[in-house]
Amino acid sequence: MALPTSVLCPIDFSAHSERALRHALAIAGAFGGHLTVVTINDPMLVAGAEAAGYGETLRDQVEAALQETLGRMPAAASPLLPGIDIVTGVPADEILAAAERAGADLVVMGTRGLGGASRLMFGSTTERVVRAAHVPVLAVPEYTPERMSVEQGTARFTLGQVVAAVGLDAADTTVAATAAEWAGACGVPLTIGHVCHDVPAPAWWPFGAATETAETTDTARAQLEAIARTVPGAADAHLDVRRGNVPAGIAAIVRDRNAGLLVVSRGGGQRRLGATAYRVMTEAEVPTLVVAGA
Repeated sequence: MALPTSVLCPIDFSAHSERALRHALAIAGAFGGHLTVVTINDPMLVAGAEAAGYGETLRDQVEAALQETLGRMPAAASPLLPGIDIVTGVPADEILAAAERAGADLVVMGTRGLGGASRLMFGSTTERVVRAAHVPVLAVPEYTPERMSVEQGTARFTLGQVVAAVGLDAADTTVAATAAEWAGACGVPLTIGHVCHDVPAPAWWPFGAATETAETTDTARAQLEAIARTVPGAADAHLDVRRGNVPAGIAAIVRDRNAGLLVVSRGGGQRRLGATAYRVMTEAEVPTLVVAGA
């Protein structure tokens, strides 16, 4: 993928979505991209307001709340004038439609949101968007300190490193190439990581705590070396191969490398989010860029 030029950020006025908005502003400011913010109203709330003759008032209030939220955000040196998209419907569906309207090549959203009649972005909404989006999604968790910000008018990225988590499958080239491009743009090292999955043994298993798969760390390292040779910008990547539980192992690589961005494949096949990818996202505790893969 190319670096993003059009960024979409869904807003539900929660602290989680404001955190995502700060990241979206930093990314758009750093890469000279356009930013669109979208908020989704509950159809029942809108119907009730319109029935009472307050339909326009509700929209005005939502737009005022968006402007207030944007006003709390740090300003970039080159002022961004975000587009505002206010819609009504099912959150995940409307976010995907808004991405199409905006021509977005990146969606930035929090991993959690608020429930209730007027706050319609749930944690499951992020999962549904990641699963169905045609463009990469940056899922931003609750974490500190934030690694993407605007400070004194300048977009700053303190990523430390970028980690590409590869599964030794058809998505590896896309994951590694995307991670290499972000690492190069941010001026930080790249790590290509893989965890050889060990199958936990049941309590009655007499031969040790786990059974190793046929995949060895030596064969995995050889495959990572091949990826690094063929992906532009990855020739000098650090290679990190471990054994164990895959999500926990990837999270450990992220921590040990002081990485501020993790790149993973959506996995699971077309329009599905693989269970491993989902667990990696939730355990890594850093912004995770999810790409569709091959």
